[in-house]
Amino acid sequence: MRLGFVGELSYELHVPASYMPAVWNLLEAAGREFGIRNFGLEAQNVLRMEKGHIIIGSESEQRTTLHDVGLGFLWDRDKPGAKTVGAVALRQTENQQDRLKLVGFKLEKPGQVPKDGSLVVDTKIRGYICISRFSVTLNESIGLALVDAPLSKEGTRLEIYEDGCGDRRIYARVNPTPFYDLQGKRIRI
Repeated sequence: MRLGFVGELSYELHVPASYMPAVWNLLEAAGREFGIRNFGLEAQNVLRMEKGHIIIGSESEQRTTLHDVGLGFLWDRDKPGAKTVGAVALRQTENQQDRLKLVGFKLEKPGQVPKDGSLVVDTKIRGYICISRFSVTLNESIGLALVDAPLSKEGTRLEIYEDGCGDRRIYARVNPTPFYDLQGKRIRI
């Protein structure tokens, strides 16, 4: 299957496990002259984060709706039938101002990468880091966080507390996503 989860031209193969070693070797040999390479889960995590692609359960929680993660445009309000999965929650939460919102962020200091699950704070807990990694492509640290709605505006400075850091804090700025290939050209190669 040609998939776009990582935002780059990529494929996922589904074959019986007993065939996989042979398929792997054939693909590796056939792709060598074209520079085709495989990659692991951590690289996939960085690639999909650069594109703003979320994993439900990683960049969301049980209360999160499409509106909270910037995907409210996917809700078909005119779809017939009142029993559409999630429609009641979407209607009830659409205009709530005090919800957590998913934001992209870039770290202010090069080389700093807060741990996943670190807290966004000021005088109280205002959210948490869902994922943060160093992007080789961008040469900077980026991430996604669920934060109180007032902190979700572009350019807002986020104060990040890591367990065990004492009075030291990490700082980041809210940044729009995707971080990379805004027009989506890489997947259309």
